[in-house]
Amino acid sequence: MVQQAMTEKSTKRFGFIGALVSGGADNRERAKTAEFLGEDYAAAIKVATNLSWHSRWIPYAFLANRIKKLADEIRSQTELLRVRIVELGGQVPQVSVDARELLGFRQNVRLLVNDMEEHSAINEMMVHQKNMISDQGSIKLIDSLILGMQKQKEELLDIVMRLS
Repeated sequence: MVQQAMTEKSTKRFGFIGALVSGGADNRERAKTAEFLGEDYAAAIKVATNLSWHSRWIPYAFLANRIKKLADEIRSQTELLRVRIVELGGQVPQVSVDARELLGFRQNVRLLVNDMEEHSAINEMMVHQKNMISDQGSIKLIDSLILGMQKQKEELLDIVMRLS
């Protein structure tokens, strides 16, 4: 009887300590997830800003409008990331984007290709990050963003090919 009481007390005590330890692990996991999403947020803001810039030099209105639409889609994705970062208790990173000057047509197309590659790199980074987190809400968000980014990548590729 005494042995059983001791076991119950120690189980409760270790249960409490276990809860504290797992709570700390949960907080670390949330912080890590928020950090990953913050990286995605910063990279996506830069790409969206650069795509908006591209709409200024593209000589064809229908392509310029497609680029603007893509930039707006990416900005709406960054808003979803921002909300999730805040929900996880993380800090939304401040993003500064270097101003660009209009160059010759070919140089601008090269910059667009670079931005398309950056967009693809973000997609790959998200796929990698998804495998490193366990928060189901964030995984679902990343999955939906990855799907959207694949469509955006196809759109960017089509625009680049039309300009080349």
